Amino acid sequence: MHNSMLVSLEQVIEQKLLFNVPIYQRLYVWGPEQIKTLLDDLVAACKAGKDVFYLGGTLVIEQENTGFIDPVLDLIDGQQRFTTLWLLSIALERLIKQRQSQEVNHLSEYRMVEMNDSHQPRIRFAIRPEVSRFFDALLHGETLPDNTHADVLSHAISEMEGYFGKHTELCLTDISHFIRHRVQLVLTRVPVNTDLNKLFEVINNRGAQLQHHDILKARLLELIEDDQQREIHAQLWDACAYMNDYVEKNLASATGVKLAPWYRQDDDTADPLATAGCVRGALQSLSSGHQNRVFTLADILEGNVAVDPASVNKYEQTTQVRSIISFPVLLQHVLRIFLHQQHQTDIEHILDKELLTIFDEHWLAMHKPGGSEVMAFIGLLWQCRYLFDKHVIKWVDDNGEDRLVIRPLRLNENSLVRDQSNANSSLSMLQSMLYHSQQLTTQYWLTPLLNYLLQFGGQEVLTYLKYLDNRLLCTSTGQSLMDRTRHFLKEPWFDGHSLMDMEGALSASHGTGFWHYWFYKLEYILWDRYREEKGSAWQAFRMTAKNSVEHVSPQQPEGCDSNVLQKLVDNFGNLALVSRGINSEYGNKPYVEKRARFRERNAARADSLKLWLIYEHESWNDDFALEHQNRMIKEYAYYFEQVEHAALKVRT
Repeated sequence: MHNSMLVSLEQVIEQKLLFNVPIYQRLYVWGPEQIKTLLDDLVAACKAGKDVFYLGGTLVIEQENTGFIDPVLDLIDGQQRFTTLWLLSIALERLIKQRQSQEVNHLSEYRMVEMNDSHQPRIRFAIRPEVSRFFDALLHGETLPDNTHADVLSHAISEMEGYFGKHTELCLTDISHFIRHRVQLVLTRVPVNTDLNKLFEVINNRGAQLQHHDILKARLLELIEDDQQREIHAQLWDACAYMNDYVEKNLASATGVKLAPWYRQDDDTADPLATAGCVRGALQSLSSGHQNRVFTLADILEGNVAVDPASVNKYEQTTQVRSIISFPVLLQHVLRIFLHQQHQTDIEHILDKELLTIFDEHWLAMHKPGGSEVMAFIGLLWQCRYLFDKHVIKWVDDNGEDRLVIRPLRLNENSLVRDQSNANSSLSMLQSMLYHSQQLTTQYWLTPLLNYLLQFGGQEVLTYLKYLDNRLLCTSTGQSLMDRTRHFLKEPWFDGHSLMDMEGALSASHGTGFWHYWFYKLEYILWDRYREEKGSAWQAFRMTAKNSVEHVSPQQPEGCDSNVLQKLVDNFGNLALVSRGINSEYGNKPYVEKRARFRERNAARADSLKLWLIYEHESWNDDFALEHQNRMIKEYAYYFEQVEHAALKVRT
């Protein structure tokens, strides 16, 4: 079974790990730019007093029957970084001698391992004797043998010596101490029976460097002391981490666990899969019965476990799907809920690239959780991801066109399948409106929605999201969106902020300065109320990305046009939100020409419901624009009233 753990060079030294670079690995290739970048980063982190400096991931296979007492690990991935640190330990040793100072090289012990009553370089090239001899000579300060294969190694050491030669103010003792104790890598051991024929294909296809959420995973899992529980929670984490498929498929495909017997379709609060307990139990039973399974390198690199195909759940092939948020963003939504449940301080913002800092500052460093808290968090992560997949939109490929839909999960005989239908089209459309109108990388509305689903499941979820949207985004409070969402974590039906007066908001002459959200929301309001009445073109309507405010009556009309506005050109009644391409195409063209083009293009599917209502008029002037504007304000008022009434019924 593969094992990933976060290790410092201090732990590498204590565990007497010896690393071997296999013959199929390329030799050292780092040049001056890469070395300088690493040294700059190390020095900056040391000066800033950082607690941890992450150097990425390393993949190793433990050799068998080496004849040595201590483990010998083949470096499969990450040998460039390991070799650079080893060369740096040599360079620091030389520099301290040159300075004739009292400085200490804390990396001296990293350079070597005591084996068979002799000191050997910690990195060896067993099948490249000429390179191994070069490393031996470097370690013992002997004359270096002529070796063209080792020229790049010599150049690397010279680059390091030159770097510190230019920065004589740096204390080498402090630098070497920081590297030994603060530099950490994620060390992943894979079984000796790994299929090496697929080695480079898998590593090359893997491509991207270790992600921050991989580092967070390693840091959290090392706090779980029980090996079996660590493996179970690693499987739960991995199933949640792959966002471009459904979580139950991820887990079943990776482990072979049979989830269908646990599924309850109608009520999340009675669905065991919406809690982590039964899933942990199923994985524990599976793990107990399969201690000696073989793992492939591909499975291990992706965080999955290979299983006998006969034991894997049948799962209907699904259309390719994409999540509306990344895994780091989901983690931060879950952390907010977890901290709320623990009565701890909320995070300040959601930001993908600050994942590690946010977890450190608001949980790990502040509260120093143990294994039980980590298991509770990963359990909550599973619950949120399961409910996210069940009730939140995803991008799906629908005959070559991407759509935002919710694919319902159901039981088909003994298998779990995702229907090709769109569950609760009103909920999907409302979420699509929120997705397109809000910052794509954060989607703050998801935190209170997930919190509601945890408490009440899918019961009245459409009514709740309508209420949440109104009370979160249609109020005049000066609080930030992050602050506003905190109220709904404490009280899902929070009503402390009054709804905005939409007549005041939409009657001003803001032109292109109108908040795009007002246009998006109006599209949902119109679709929700009139789609059956208006027919198939409205029923086929979809929310799409739009970023340009179109003036129906142009600001600068072309030629002679009787359908122009004199007073309300920049008012809401004369405006609509369209794509930039449509805006450019329509430009300053006359009303009748725009109307003809719109009606022709939108016969089968309406692209803008507001424009549809506008272009029902054969002509256009200030009176029509004012009439349309007042009608849209009334649509807002009616919608607010209906949602408040429905919410009151649910709450009471």
